[in-house]
Amino acid sequence: MANLTIPISQNSILIVDDNPNVRRAISRSLQIENYATRQAANGEEALKMLAQYTPDMILSDINMPKMDGIEFFKAVRNNKKWGPIPFVFLTSAASPADIQKGKELGVEDYLTKPIDTDDLVGIINARLLRSSEVKMSHINQAYLETVTALANAIESRDKYTGGHVDRVTTYSLWLAQELLWPPEHTRLLEFGARLHDIGKVIVPDRILNKPGKFTPQEWELMRKHPAAGVKMLQGVSHLQDILPYIYHHHERWDGSGYPKGLKGKEISIGGRMLAIADVYDALTTARPYHPARPREEVIQFLRLQAGRHFDPDLVPAFIKAITKHPPLI
Repeated sequence: MANLTIPISQNSILIVDDNPNVRRAISRSLQIENYATRQAANGEEALKMLAQYTPDMILSDINMPKMDGIEFFKAVRNNKKWGPIPFVFLTSAASPADIQKGKELGVEDYLTKPIDTDDLVGIINARLLRSSEVKMSHINQAYLETVTALANAIESRDKYTGGHVDRVTTYSLWLAQELLWPPEHTRLLEFGARLHDIGKVIVPDRILNKPGKFTPQEWELMRKHPAAGVKMLQGVSHLQDILPYIYHHHERWDGSGYPKGLKGKEISIGGRMLAIADVYDALTTARPYHPARPREEVIQFLRLQAGRHFDPDLVPAFIKAITKHPPLI
């Protein structure tokens, strides 16, 4: 059986310069650093190449025949597909006016010929790292938008709890801020907060929108929504870390909650945080079975339930966090 290898992905650099010796010299330097390169002699030729592939970065001379670097840069930035590509100008005799024009257009950097290899590699590495960070930010934003749309679709079925997901998310993030959580943990908490009730998709509208109290059978179905939410999301790889948050948000510190009757720190930290935010919002908003209660009354309730329903260490932090902000409703 033939040996199979997994190809290593290389960052690709498009080098645009009318001097073939300059192109070849830069290409050799970059290939030594494990970059893949392609070459074009001017802006027109480069645009034709861009129609066939998308590089990770463009290095372009300014003074070239047919289409100079400034016009090439404008054409790249006017195309939505190519717009995010990092762009660096190569220059030997560019006037200050050309350099200023490029900066006004948003050119990231300039390199002066003859090109120093260390400077070239340093700038490329820095720009590709920044580009990667921007791409990751966009991916995270897309995840959040998808999660929000999904949560809103579920919440729209329940006419009595409009805005509940947004408020629980906000309260949870205030608490995370009070606890000095790092951004990567806060982002997961936000996903968990937005999806904490997604399992309610299994609950019929007639039960969700029932104006009176639930029957024992209806309560039994309602209590299944944390497990149902986890089951729905267990195949989504980037949401695996938040599944305990969703599963545990109705557990209680003293073990009297559901679905597993977990106690204390057996409950995930996210589940304990969401439990407080969820109950706080439920009590401070009007529901068919109770009017909205004043903030101070609910805060007193949280204090009384610290060590019973809620984590006794999180309750003071939650109260401190919410009192820093005006009420959401």
